[in-house]
Amino acid sequence: MLKQFLIVSSVCTSLWTGLWVVPALAQAPAPAPAPEASPQSPAPQASPSPAADSTPVSQAEVEKFASAIKQFQTIRQGAQQQATEILAGEELSADRFQQILQTQRDPQAPAPTPAVTSQEQGQFERAISKLEELNQATRAQMTQAVESQGIEPERFSQILAQAQQDAGLRARIEEQLNQ
Repeated sequence: MLKQFLIVSSVCTSLWTGLWVVPALAQAPAPAPAPEASPQSPAPQASPSPAADSTPVSQAEVEKFASAIKQFQTIRQGAQQQATEILAGEELSADRFQQILQTQRDPQAPAPTPAVTSQEQGQFERAISKLEELNQATRAQMTQAVESQGIEPERFSQILAQAQQDAGLRARIEEQLNQ
């Protein structure tokens, strides 16, 4: 369960701070930041530093937090499936998409082999646009999931940051996730 919590925590942090997940068809998804040239909508709230707030977390908050995390898992699975469908619809493999993305993010990276064709570049740009829309929709779903549990998104972020630093809090959350 610790591994599951860490994976979910990583995904939550990535989505919450404006990153999105690109699926690898044969492996677990790898988080990848959106290209810098692409417009990004603001994250639902400012991302706190790990020590931003050490306000004690009540048992009720742990229960609500864990409930939101469980909803995130469903949201994440749906987003991964949609991302896979987006790439398939653009006739790009996840590996090829990652290769092109890497060269877009890092001009010093080795050029993909074979070279990117103008057709692939168009497919990539359409996929990026659709993935950004998916990212925005996913973050909105996550915000709604948090708020439906009666937690403000800022407080959720504070608890998430605390859980990443506090083994005791993490254990309380894991216990709740196992119920």
